[in-house]
Amino acid sequence: MAQEFNDLLQVALKAAEMAQENILKYFQSGIGVEWKKDNTPVTVADKSTEELCRKFWAKETPGFGVIGEEFGIESPDAEYQWVIDPIDGTKAFIHGVPLFGTLIALYKKNVPVCSLIRIPAMNTAVWAVNGGGAFLDGRAVRVSGVSQLNEALVLSGTVNTMETSGYGEGFAKLRRGARLHRGWGDCYGYYLVAAGRAEVMVDPVVSLWDIAPYPLLFKEAGGKFSTIDGKTELFDADGKPVAPIYEGFSSVATNGQLHDIALDCLKR
Repeated sequence: MAQEFNDLLQVALKAAEMAQENILKYFQSGIGVEWKKDNTPVTVADKSTEELCRKFWAKETPGFGVIGEEFGIESPDAEYQWVIDPIDGTKAFIHGVPLFGTLIALYKKNVPVCSLIRIPAMNTAVWAVNGGGAFLDGRAVRVSGVSQLNEALVLSGTVNTMETSGYGEGFAKLRRGARLHRGWGDCYGYYLVAAGRAEVMVDPVVSLWDIAPYPLLFKEAGGKFSTIDGKTELFDADGKPVAPIYEGFSSVATNGQLHDIALDCLKR
């Protein structure tokens, strides 16, 4: 099983490298932006990257399902499911900010097999394989050992969403109790926590593809991941998502030692 998972990790890493090459053709190039009905942006870079990965997986892993932000669900009853967000942080991407990334995870029913965050503009990635540890650009990596909130770096996306989702007061308590708070959001925030460079990353409203890599990544890196209400699984035993895939989830990822403190602050 371990070798099988390692082989599948190599497929994920290759897909991410192809995604990086494609995305960078468009980055800071002034490409057009469409705005979806939910007022989020999408570009030809998002769509073409997901198409590229889907074609690659169809060839390398025939029969596997895919859940993607841009083109939805393919083969929902397949035992294995790839989950992809081709550009997590499209708002950063369209503003020429390099803190966006490609998220890829593979699940066998409800068991995460491998997962990764690739930050194309920085040519760096953090990844994990089930039972095999977490890695930053090929080197074993662990979360930080900070155990006090007043020594922690807390990260988030926009504070506006915290407030409109009803977490304004709790998040104010969390970020004011920390040594530092920064809005290095989207996948880059999770990348920093997994790499041991920050302690807490919080998202009050996320879709499945925004967080699919994180249960495995943080387990293997020695940290913790859950929804704000403490749930840790994204799929049930039959391999079906436990909540609506579009904006049906919330997310907290930490170095583990500060997880309960973060959840306690965010209680409504």
